[in-house]
Amino acid sequence: MDAKCALRKQIWEEMEKNNLVPYPLPLTGRIPNFYGSKDAAYKLCSTKEFRCAKTIKIHPSLNAQHLRYLALKFGKMVLTPPLPGHDFLYYLLDPDVISTESYKFAASKKGFNKLGRPCKLSEIPRIDLVVVASVACTRQGARVGKGKGYGEVEYGILREMGLVNEKTPIATIVHDVQIVEENALPSTSLSCHDLPVDIICTPRCVVRTQTRIPKPQGIYWDLISDVMMDDIGALKELKSLKPS
Repeated sequence: MDAKCALRKQIWEEMEKNNLVPYPLPLTGRIPNFYGSKDAAYKLCSTKEFRCAKTIKIHPSLNAQHLRYLALKFGKMVLTPPLPGHDFLYYLLDPDVISTESYKFAASKKGFNKLGRPCKLSEIPRIDLVVVASVACTRQGARVGKGKGYGEVEYGILREMGLVNEKTPIATIVHDVQIVEENALPSTSLSCHDLPVDIICTPRCVVRTQTRIPKPQGIYWDLISDVMMDDIGALKELKSLKPS
């Protein structure tokens, strides 16, 4: 078991043992839907990066449901990915199109699948803030998700399309116990496709990492499996746009 897998296992076991997640359980293989996720969402909403953003990409996990709602409430366009197997990258939730009373429903998985507009790559607006899911991260900006790499692939597609760049802020919301010491997740353990974070919000604080870890420059096609090509249909669309 490599260091990243061992760290995920440690966090999942610690959070489940200490009853830090109401559901879903067991926690292994999941992004923790931790107690206090609403407070962490409010912390992110207090940042200048959130306030200045017009379009925010937010991951689809349960712990970000309230954040998706708040983004709509504050007039932000929200991009969130569908379940694996679709041929588009994001649903677009537009607060000017969705009725105010439907914002909470739209922020749920069932809701964004019903009220979101599927976007082809050419239809995705430029993104001002990216919110990624995390299992663990460090104050230096290193981060691991649940291990599938889908968030990194999404980001790579956005870089390829020029919809984000090195300066586009990357944020995450986590429980305080998900922030680990640098020696538990050193930058040397990361791969070229791993996505670091600039802002970490917990129920208690906002951490600005000032990370020096470089962000992925695009898609690393040699790391893309056939399963991933099928799960993230936008990869095929992106490939079709590239000269052969």
